[in-house]
Amino acid sequence: MSGKKEFPNNFEKYRQADSRHFEPVTWEEFYEWRLCQWELPSSICCIVRAEHKETGKITEHVYQKPSAVAKRLQAYDKQGTHDVILASHEFVVPLSRPQFSLLTDANIIDSEDD
Repeated sequence: MSGKKEFPNNFEKYRQADSRHFEPVTWEEFYEWRLCQWELPSSICCIVRAEHKETGKITEHVYQKPSAVAKRLQAYDKQGTHDVILASHEFVVPLSRPQFSLLTDANIIDSEDD
């Protein structure tokens, strides 16, 4: 066993449901609602999404503490092999390698400060 949790879904139930049970939504409404906005639980400080430059493999890390985010970014800075996107409650920003070293615990927004 891989140790990863399995999360069951209800795809078949939704697929078989009558379309009258779903409110129609335009592409523009969907885009604004789900793609232009994001919501993180209050217990989450940041999400780091890293894409390996050569293989394209994507890894996501979820953090509760800014110090942990800073440590992860320092590790990616040393490796120099990943493109990183940082998401917090206030922003989503792509980071290039020279920018990693500018981030510290103090300037990563902590969700508890809200």
